[in-house]
Amino acid sequence: MSKPKISILAAILAVAIMPAPALAKSRTKPKKSDIAATKAYIQADYALVHTARTNMLAGEAALEELRSKLGTECPMAATASPENEAAEKLSNEVIGAMSTVFIRADVQAVGDFAEAVSHLSWSNQKLTRKVASYAAKLKALTVLEMPDVCGDVSAWAGSGYRALPASTTQFDQRFSSEDVGIGEVPAALLARYEDRGERILLGRTRQFENELVDAEARAVEPWSKILDELDLQP
Repeated sequence: MSKPKISILAAILAVAIMPAPALAKSRTKPKKSDIAATKAYIQADYALVHTARTNMLAGEAALEELRSKLGTECPMAATASPENEAAEKLSNEVIGAMSTVFIRADVQAVGDFAEAVSHLSWSNQKLTRKVASYAAKLKALTVLEMPDVCGDVSAWAGSGYRALPASTTQFDQRFSSEDVGIGEVPAALLARYEDRGERILLGRTRQFENELVDAEARAVEPWSKILDELDLQP
């Protein structure tokens, strides 16, 4: 059984703030445009992670509301279901539903972040692409439509557990292509453009990210409870 990745929990968070001494000691003097882009990115990322940390309890409350809703609307909907690939896909749909409700409190912050960084560019094209892709995925996650978990599980049960509804497969594909964690900084690529002040800000960002990582770990419990209430065995 795989651990859920909650996109604002980040779902799943890919924390990438690690030192890169080799890059930091590069003899080539960074371009002013690269330094400016890095400063803007780090400030925007801090604002995003700070907001996500502030909204963390609201996100966790939303997960509990989702658990209660599914437990009330379709309890034991997958009774006697097999443990197979279809069950795994429905479990992934549950994870996606959790990500969808968790990120709601962060929609404005994500929008502000995307607006601030999507136009940034570096002489390192790999870094430019990574930042643009990260911002686009995070923004897409905020508008991901909530899946009909009860409807999909019930449809699977109604087929005698032989046919998984197309809506589950379609949602899983969209979610997997957009799943990303808040606070993901391509640090190894940014390191040579940072100054001391930015490293201090990154330290604060790391503190908030650690709390989000703890929230990700706690999300395993509501995920497991939802599967138990559905009697779903991935």
